[in-house]
This record gives sequence, structure tokens and C-alpha cells, in this order.
Amino acid sequence: MRRRNLLKALGAAAPPAMLAAQDGSRAQGSSAPPGPEPKVFFYDDGRHAAGLYQFAPLLTASDVAFTVDQLVSAGVDTLFYSAGTEGGVVQYESRVAQRWGENVDVWTHEIFYRASRTLHQLIADGIDPMKVLCSRAREKGILFLPTLAVGLVGGDRKEDLGLGRKSDFVYDNPRFQVGPDSDPRARNPARFLGPNRFSFLHDDVRRERLRVAEELLTRYETDGIELDLSIDNDFGPLCKYSEAQRLAPAMTAWIAEVRAAANKAERTQGRRKRVYVRIPATTEDGWRSIGFDVPAWVQRKLIDGLVCVSTYRNLVDQDIDLAAATRVTKGTPCRVLAGFDGNLGRQIESSPLPEMIWAAAANAYSSGAHGFGLCEGMWAPNGWPWTPEEYATLRLLGHPDLLATANKIHHARSMARGSTAAASPFQRAEPVLPVTLEQGQSIEVPIRIVDNVAEMQARERVSAMKLRVRFGNLEPSLNEVRVEWNGRALPESITRRIDLHFRVIDRGPIHPYGYIHEYALLPDFLPEVGRNVVKVTLIRRDPKIRVPFEVHDADCVIEYRLHRHFEKRPLTY
Repeated sequence: MRRRNLLKALGAAAPPAMLAAQDGSRAQGSSAPPGPEPKVFFYDDGRHAAGLYQFAPLLTASDVAFTVDQLVSAGVDTLFYSAGTEGGVVQYESRVAQRWGENVDVWTHEIFYRASRTLHQLIADGIDPMKVLCSRAREKGILFLPTLAVGLVGGDRKEDLGLGRKSDFVYDNPRFQVGPDSDPRARNPARFLGPNRFSFLHDDVRRERLRVAEELLTRYETDGIELDLSIDNDFGPLCKYSEAQRLAPAMTAWIAEVRAAANKAERTQGRRKRVYVRIPATTEDGWRSIGFDVPAWVQRKLIDGLVCVSTYRNLVDQDIDLAAATRVTKGTPCRVLAGFDGNLGRQIESSPLPEMIWAAAANAYSSGAHGFGLCEGMWAPNGWPWTPEEYATLRLLGHPDLLATANKIHHARSMARGSTAAASPFQRAEPVLPVTLEQGQSIEVPIRIVDNVAEMQARERVSAMKLRVRFGNLEPSLNEVRVEWNGRALPESITRRIDLHFRVIDRGPIHPYGYIHEYALLPDFLPEVGRNVVKVTLIRRDPKIRVPFEVHDADCVIEYRLHRHFEKRPLTY
């Protein structure tokens, strides 16, 4: 019975047979025959892990098609593909928008110059990348939805023109920029959310973006469109913060126009045109604070799905907040997809490990997601093209039942090395590591775990379960630290210490200096299904040192056996 409950919790997304039944639900005015909906998606910005950057000119249609080909039989059913950059230029043969580099004579960036030359070479040879990708995706049975960056970023020709990333529209219309904003949330903005972003309150801005959306829906045999309301996966209002209430009805009306264009394209092409929207995974108040009336989009059936992305940047977030998204879509045909993009940013690994991605996917399904995907723009943890490890990682993402017993690393939110948090419009109550403690201070770090470890342990299926806490600038013999797991102090008898002081590995000296304390949690310290808390208290600090003591990382590692008594490597020699 408990095993069934585990699979039920992890399988909040309906299995394929149930999804097929849900496919008949239609968005407003939809007329095309029902078809499958995205479940496991992959977002590609079309530049970094693709021929535009990595292949020497000249390119052919087959070079363009590789963006689709790499997904064949990989467990991915949907490709979201970026149509262009934050500056309004596009990377296909558009008739309504400027192509990348069309307005540039002298370049200041070698790779962007190559990308533009290659794009124009393809088009001159009669190869429209968007048509190639549509055709190849259809041939291989993969849904193809181009991603439109809704927010635009302006600039100055003297500084930016040589990069080729911005159109004459944004250069010629500085009056459309949001401009300085006195709201505290506008201080220390994310990369593309500064004063030069465009305000969506202007009719001309909305019309310009609508023309591109209509083209992607009507001129190409796409399976719909993803409207990306972030700018490079950062979220803020496409206006001043004080104008967010005015933005909400304008944004809703614009999405309604996109819906109408999709319906028209359905009738003309006789194929399903989906409208998905990328939004922050936050509360309804959080959406309202930036002018997104998500409940209205759902209730009016303007959209087919929400792609919810973490509001945290420069870290691995395995526990995005889907509560509001699942609540407003309950009882409607609108689907909820969890989008994962993370920068681990550690000395050995810069990208999340497979076990971290599997943990994030399991958490998402248990929170009510209908699907899960990667939305980094370029996912290449071991280089590009992908290695077998990437394909093994992707294979499980559509299967909550397989994720239930996949090895996992549940990783507390911790910033990538050298990163600082940008301002955010969203309230965040829980801490983000690293955190500095003074003597006598404590920190409580949440880790969400959906594995029913007690059930698996009873079946002798758990090989190991360890809590690892990494401390910066700790010398155990001179300091005293207490670590608690769900309110219970972890004893010395289950503790293993790993020295990270001056240790030289193949990548140089380890940094930051310190220690890892590893705790063997089996069999006496099993996790709760859901929220678990690691509490760290600095009991005593060596008075002779002034460098800060940090709680740097906290991970709960769960490793499974294929069957009881079964070991993958039963012999070592």
C-alpha cells in the first residue's frame, strides 16, 4: 500500500493513457484535431549548442536539422526553440523582423559575426532554418514550438550595434524604454532587466511583438508557440513596478490576440496550434506584482500551458513553487510544466548532476506538474554534442514511476561560486546558502524529498542515504558544530569527516577551505516525505581566526539497489 502511495505521489502527472484522454480538451476557439501535449520538453536557444556558433561556415540544411536530430529517441517529446534574441532580431527568414546582423557593417564580436554570416548564407542558399526545423520535427514525431521573447531590451548604437543582437526598432525608439525606476525592487537588476528594457504598455511595442508571433504561427507549420515572459529566464515587470496594474489588462489583451492568431492558423493549416507561456514559479500575488494576470489567461482559455521556471538564479532549484499554478489550472485543460535550469557552479561540476535533475523532476511531479523539461538555452554538462550520460539523464524525465527509485541528490539552494543574488520582485522566506554564522547562531536549511525511503528500506532497496554538509573555514579540532536532522541532533557515531583544507586535486587546490561532515542516516534518521530541515548551529568558534565560518552546501544523497541483496559491482577484483 505504501509503495502505491509513493507512486501516486510521484505520478501526479497523468500517465500516457490518461494524457491521451486529456488531449481532447481545447483552448478558446480551437478547431484543429486534438493531438499530444508537451510532457518532456527541451529548450534550445538555437545558437550556443548549434551550428550558428559551433560549425564553421558554410552550413547545410542537415546541419540545421541536428538541433532536432539530437532529441530523437532521447525521451524528449517537445522542442522549444528560440526565434531570436532579447534585442528583437531573429534567426530565421522573417518577413516582419530584422535578421541577426542585418543592420551591422562592422562587428565587435567574432562569434556573433559568424552566427550572422551563417544565417544569411543559409537564407541566400534557399534554406530557412525555421522551415527546416518544422519539417524535421514533424518527420521525427517531435512537437516544435518556437519561443518568442516577449520582452525587448533597448540599447545605444555606439555601444551595441557591433554585436548584431538588436534591431533598428529598439535603437530608433528609446522612448519605449522603461527608464529609471525608484522602486527598491528595481535596484541591482538582473542582466536584462535594467532601465533599457522596453515597456509593454506601448501599443507599438505590443504590435511589433504580435507581428512576429503571428508569423511563427501562420507562416510556418509549427505546433504552436511559447511566449517567454522572462528575459533570459529572469522575471520582472515589462514596465515600471508602479505600473504593473496597468500592464495586466494590456498583457492579457495581447495574449488574446496571439490566441486568435493561433486559432486562425489552426483553421488554415489544419494542425494544432498550442500557446504556452513561460512564467515565474511563484504565488498569485507574485504574478500580480509584475503585471501577469495568470488566472485570467487560464479562465478565458487563452493558453494551453504554463511553463513555470524558478525565481532564483545562479543556483540549482529543485523545489520550484507550483502551488499557485496547479491551483489556478485545476479543472481546466491548461497544463503545468516545470522548467529546470540551474547553475551548480562548483569547482568540479558547473552543471547539475543527473541525480540532481532526477530529484528536481520527482519533486515537480509530486507537486502536480504535468511535465518537466530543461530550459537553459544550452545544456551541455559534458560538452556538445551530448555524451551517453545526457541521454541517460533525459530518458527518465517523463516517467515518475522510474524516477521513484532513481538515485538522487537532493541539494539545498546554494549560489554558484562567485555569484550574487539580483534583486527580485518576489518574497523569499527561506535561506539561500552560503550563510555565514557567528558563534551561537543557527541556520535552518530546508530540503524537499519525495522518496518514501522507509518503504524502500523495508524492502532492502536502499543502498545508502547520506546527509552531507559542507562548511567553509572550519577546523573541527578548534571549533564545535551541531547538526540536526528534523529536530534530532546527529551523533558522532554516524559522522564521517572529509578534509577540504589545502588539498590539491587535478583542477588545483580545493576552494573554499573547510570540511564536509557526512552523516549515515540509515537506519535511524529516515527523511519525511516532503519538507525536511537541516539545522546547523555554531556552538564554539576559535577566537584566534577572523575568516568567516560558512554553511556552504547541504545535500541528502539517496542511492538505490535494483533489488534486495543486488549490488551492481559485487566484486572489486
